[in-house]
Amino acid sequence: METLENEESPPPPLDPSLAPVLLFHVEAGDEDDARSLYSIPKKRALQATGFGRRFVADVNWVTPQGWVLTLDPASRAVSLRDPFSSRTVRLPPDRECLLDSQATRCLLSTHRPTDPACVVLVVHRKLPVLYYCRPGGGEDRWFQHGYQSEIIHEDRDISVGVMARLTAVGPGSRFLGHELVDDKVVTLDFSPPAPGPTLTVADAADSPWPVGCSQVRSWKVESCGEVFAVRLCYTALCDKRVSRVQVDRLDWSTNAWVREAAAAGLGANRAFFVSTGQFGVSMAAHEAGLEPNCIYFTEEGDKGLYVYDTQQGTTKLHNLDPNVPDSAWPILLMPALA
Repeated sequence: METLENEESPPPPLDPSLAPVLLFHVEAGDEDDARSLYSIPKKRALQATGFGRRFVADVNWVTPQGWVLTLDPASRAVSLRDPFSSRTVRLPPDRECLLDSQATRCLLSTHRPTDPACVVLVVHRKLPVLYYCRPGGGEDRWFQHGYQSEIIHEDRDISVGVMARLTAVGPGSRFLGHELVDDKVVTLDFSPPAPGPTLTVADAADSPWPVGCSQVRSWKVESCGEVFAVRLCYTALCDKRVSRVQVDRLDWSTNAWVREAAAAGLGANRAFFVSTGQFGVSMAAHEAGLEPNCIYFTEEGDKGLYVYDTQQGTTKLHNLDPNVPDSAWPILLMPALA
């Protein structure tokens, strides 16, 4: 398979100094200016002129590694692009029309798609099936793999939901998920010598829910070789606003989720970002213009950006672009991790 980087690439559509940014889409016909950007480090709104049109011209999946998987609906050509640089990696074309951005989620097993061990994984959100390719493996095709959902849980919807929220754990070609109902750690491994993925499930010890919490939304975040669970907690009286944020870390030796003390923070110079409907990601705080030991998060149907300080236990709300409706739902874009 031919893999290209930086060959006849167009100028970067976004200024890297603006990253990370939130992209808003406002329903206003087909006008390109119906899209706007908010630069988190610059703390200012920007018009998405030009970029917005290119971003939606093809079908796109934003990955936790920053790369955007792009599908041309006409030619079925597939590539990975960094919206903040000219880097482009060509992937096998989708000849069998497997990929559907409305029903799937994409992630990479490593930060660089040209790594020999990298797997580009597209997981179906509704069916027990996944698609994958190996950009550095010399195979010019996408593979389809159906898995036995009952291995994870007897309820297929629960199993598919777990797979749709997988997190890459490196180095290598592994992905990890967490089945919350029966407390299971799910591992999807593409490592040799097996020709395809191997799915394993193991018991896990979960940390207790906070007192008074009736609902939890959880995101897995891989950071510096560790896997964290960021949990947004809600009460029965107000299920629209987060009442508490807690962070657990997976102890690999015991498969137990351990509550992180506030004093421990998120690691040296780390900030987490979790976005409803997208993923959780760890960033070098100072390099990204973020506050260290803080969790940035967005909520469904809410344009606000929330910043939780893990050491102070406080949350700040940033009301972003006054021209964007309160119900707008942002998409996080960031440079492809190197």
